[in-house]
Amino acid sequence: MNLRATFRKLPASVQDTVRDAVYPSLLPEGETAPEWHLQSWDDSWHRHGKHWSVIFFYADPDDASDHEELTALQANRQDFHRLNTRLFAVNPAEGPRQAELARQLGLEFPLLTDRGGPVARLFKSCLQLPMKPVYFSSLYLINPDRKVRLSNRGRPSVEAVVRSIEALQRATRAGM
Repeated sequence: MNLRATFRKLPASVQDTVRDAVYPSLLPEGETAPEWHLQSWDDSWHRHGKHWSVIFFYADPDDASDHEELTALQANRQDFHRLNTRLFAVNPAEGPRQAELARQLGLEFPLLTDRGGPVARLFKSCLQLPMKPVYFSSLYLINPDRKVRLSNRGRPSVEAVVRSIEALQRATRAGM
């Protein structure tokens, strides 16, 4: 049995205590997001541009709950498009595994390969252990000026993320 499977068998309160003690704090709202440049399974390269971005770091391309979040992002893709928001999912898996996952789940947004986890570490979404980086699920909303507008450990409601983007964009237009 691997460490992740053992961890998931612990009571939720114990899991939360361990996460709080071990995981780094996510980037706070208002901080400038780090620059990144990653390759997708289709060999295209992506980075943050002058648009809103949702970046979902996920732990395991074979994890059912990560599949649920990826599928929810896909299901709301039209809302993100309407809001000029690009979706990115980041994981250390190589291109062929990412391509298979995209095909399996019907995903139409980039699944990016973060070899060795340098981008995930910048976004405080993985721990560097002696043998390999350990990813954990987190989601960021970044505005066109590269400011973090939302950071969430785990898998937040995609509908709530869409509502947050709508509210933030209204506030920006109103000069708030």
